Amino acid sequence: RVVQYSTANEAVLALSGGSVDCVIIDNEPAKALVAENEGLKILDTSYAEEDYAICFQKGNTELKDAVDGALKALIDDGSVKKIVDKYISNSGEALVGVPVKAVDTDKPNLVMATNAEFPPYEYIDGDKYYGIDVEVAKIIADKLGYDLVIENVAFDSIIPGVQSGKYSMGMAGMTVTDERLKSVDFSSTYATGIQVVITKDDGGKINAIEDLDPYYVPAE
Repeated sequence: RVVQYSTANEAVLALSGGSVDCVIIDNEPAKALVAENEGLKILDTSYAEEDYAICFQKGNTELKDAVDGALKALIDDGSVKKIVDKYISNSGEALVGVPVKAVDTDKPNLVMATNAEFPPYEYIDGDKYYGIDVEVAKIIADKLGYDLVIENVAFDSIIPGVQSGKYSMGMAGMTVTDERLKSVDFSSTYATGIQVVITKDDGGKINAIEDLDPYYVPAE
């Protein structure tokens, strides 16, 4: 039986309370959640690998192509890797935030829908958004001459909002799937996430997915 939660924190609270047996989530957010919640652990085996990309209104090729071009240049010159490294590997580089309250300028707005409950990809600290997705979107916007405006919404509201044109694009550790491709277009990949399984720390009885479910067969 699979249960969906609006935020990772809600899922982890359900696990701690015994409502679910495990939580499947990206590796880096999992590390933060386990560090903040006593009595939990990450299983030794990974669940799956996923590529993250930016979603756009279907058919909006002008914006998609512009973002893809900027993204390629920023990957090629090492800018994206630099951002990923400072959040994942603690490289020591200063974090760059985007104000929660948008600042009006003469530049056009690039409106990014996200769910800021997903550190280190997107989260709120004080009056600013931070995270890998936030900073990657910021350098793309800067390169294209936009002001980045971030809208924090429920994850399930991102694709409908992008579809309707309410938001320019969506970034929230979003995986490209066949089902989502029916609704939106995606940029090229900018990061790879590893899905892992969080369980209660039971003193070593369960250490791998196979211990949790002996019938589990890893995806190829």
